[in-house]
Amino acid sequence: MRLLFINRYFYPDISATAQLLTELTEDLAAQGETITVITGKTAYTGGHSVLPEQEIYKGIRITRVGFTRFGRSHTLGRLADYLSFWISAFVNAVRAKHQDCLVVLSDPPLLSVLAALVQMIKPVKTVCWLQDVFPEIAVRAGVLPEGFGARCLRRLAKWSLRQMDQVVVIGRCMERHVLSEGVQSPSVTRIPNWADGTHIKSLPRSQNEFLRRHNLVNQFVVMYSGNHGVVHEYETLVALLRETRSVPELCFCFIGEGTWKKRLIETAQVEEWPHVRFMPYQPRSLVQSSLSAADIHLVSLRNDMEGLSIPSKVYGALAAGRPVIFIGPRGSETAALVGEAQCGYSVEPGDTQGAVQAVLAGYEDRALLEQQGQAARLFFSRRFDRKIATMSFHQVFQRVSMAAAARCLNATVLSPPPRSG
Repeated sequence: MRLLFINRYFYPDISATAQLLTELTEDLAAQGETITVITGKTAYTGGHSVLPEQEIYKGIRITRVGFTRFGRSHTLGRLADYLSFWISAFVNAVRAKHQDCLVVLSDPPLLSVLAALVQMIKPVKTVCWLQDVFPEIAVRAGVLPEGFGARCLRRLAKWSLRQMDQVVVIGRCMERHVLSEGVQSPSVTRIPNWADGTHIKSLPRSQNEFLRRHNLVNQFVVMYSGNHGVVHEYETLVALLRETRSVPELCFCFIGEGTWKKRLIETAQVEEWPHVRFMPYQPRSLVQSSLSAADIHLVSLRNDMEGLSIPSKVYGALAAGRPVIFIGPRGSETAALVGEAQCGYSVEPGDTQGAVQAVLAGYEDRALLEQQGQAARLFFSRRFDRKIATMSFHQVFQRVSMAAAARCLNATVLSPPPRSG
């Protein structure tokens, strides 16, 4: 198969979708598939890019397109970045020759519209790998005002998803939402996100360089590792930090970047929290060490984001064999998997005391902590390891390709023979 992928970030970027797409395409290329990726020149975390426009990485052909770089701090600038990448990617997708299937993610938003338009211009099957549901996320986060523009974007999004040969969703709550939007059930496949279980494993404290480097060896570490975005619960986290600042040897580590990290840093400085540390994204070579440095991992999601986004940071925590405290809606995929795995606690947003009790349960009972960590890794190995997910994707692409081939064969058989002159 000849597969063309589009996402704004890809190797060597460290954002969640970049890492997932890189691992998926690596495994597909290893299976002998022909892979091309259209992506951007800049990194998720900003900075000046020196990446080449064309590159071959592990047999994957990478085309990097330019787009504006106003950043995420202003809405108009962000929209300009989205639109400029969208246009550049669309032009390159139309020009790409001999592609069997076009696969789009959801960064920037509405890449499904791009795929639907490309499909109208050239014969190619389309798959949307839906990581986030736009424009609904933007509306509920207050980034996009409710009104005529939002209604138009909703109609575009619904129309484009209905045109896809397959829509891959990453959780049950997202599947329910997509089906409620009118996408037909046979066109929807659920494949959860994952982590690489060979790269991320439980690392004993005595072997953990991250703990020694950051003077955390004698601390009970509660970690939030990943994006601090608009979809994630913030207020309950702040209340949890306030309520636990007097607990001895308790340390909260926030690793990553995002819209509310600056606010959290300012609050920590004003209120002089002694038990909170902030760190940037860690390089891939240190991920196992950093994730294993936690005694407990925090994962959060706003109540109104149920079905629209699923935090991918939970899979790294499970791979590291660490318990999870999820602060988010009961109907979310993350709440379901924490309950099924029996690897931690789910707390609804606003339930500060529930969050405090969940932290203290592990803090006071290390045997329980160990039991939940083992359950986390076991559940991960059965459900969320990289090889399981990428094989599922391979099967989806084969199914789409075979369906296309069958339709072509039927059209050939049913077409009338040419008349003799």
